[in-house]
Amino acid sequence: MNTLLIDSGPLGLLAVFLLLGLVTGIPAGMFGIGGGLVLVPVLVWLFALMGFDSQYLVQSAIGTSLGAIIPTAMLSARGHYLQGGVHGPSVRRLLPAILIGAVLGAWVAIQMDGRALSRIFGVFEIAIALWLLLSVRPPRRPEAGPAIWFLAGAGIGGVSALIGIAGGTLTTPFLLSQGRDIRRAIGSAAALGIPIAIAGSLVYALPALLEPRLDAPEWSVGHLYLPAIAGIALGAAISVRAGVWLTHHLPVLLLRRAFAGVLMIAGLFMLLR
Repeated sequence: MNTLLIDSGPLGLLAVFLLLGLVTGIPAGMFGIGGGLVLVPVLVWLFALMGFDSQYLVQSAIGTSLGAIIPTAMLSARGHYLQGGVHGPSVRRLLPAILIGAVLGAWVAIQMDGRALSRIFGVFEIAIALWLLLSVRPPRRPEAGPAIWFLAGAGIGGVSALIGIAGGTLTTPFLLSQGRDIRRAIGSAAALGIPIAIAGSLVYALPALLEPRLDAPEWSVGHLYLPAIAGIALGAAISVRAGVWLTHHLPVLLLRRAFAGVLMIAGLFMLLR
């Protein structure tokens, strides 16, 4: 592995990842989205500075993002559950297909060229930014049958694990279209982010077992960089509760638009890097 370009020592790196976690925890708690959408572009940039292998740079950022999302999603889901914001039947209906999709999506990602994966992420992120800016609400339809729920769950899990997000950007609109109110849709999306992140992380860790010659950085397991996961998770654990509180107490239109601007910039970075 190349020599690290950030010569700040372990404590300095931990502080960087801790700050990143503090920033990403707020939108993750507020909207049930945002953790991976912010984490992946920033981790790509940081890992490039740190001399990570460019061939697997994007996969390392995505795998690390999913690993860091696990505790964040747990805290976010717990906060929404305590506020009555998790709809158990919806979570149970989507869960099996989401797990299948997450495993397949992560497996596809670790086989892909990093540049193609980066462009897919960039396009998706810009699309989500436009969705937030326009405040698009999916039309409500009569509740779909089991086949549609299965296909939706598999798609949500697959796309989420492919690009390193918890899935709230996809789960929330689907649940809104099925008649769930906004707060229960967000809370249920946060709960479903837990199995997405766990299943995806396990697949991104597989290269450590399947490819023992993989030139992974020190303190990595496959494509999961453990110091970043620890720092980000700690920071998000502090700030995610504030995001949940804001969702249930304050209007979030202005914050949605500001967050959309951040996503637009990050999406362009991923497209043009």
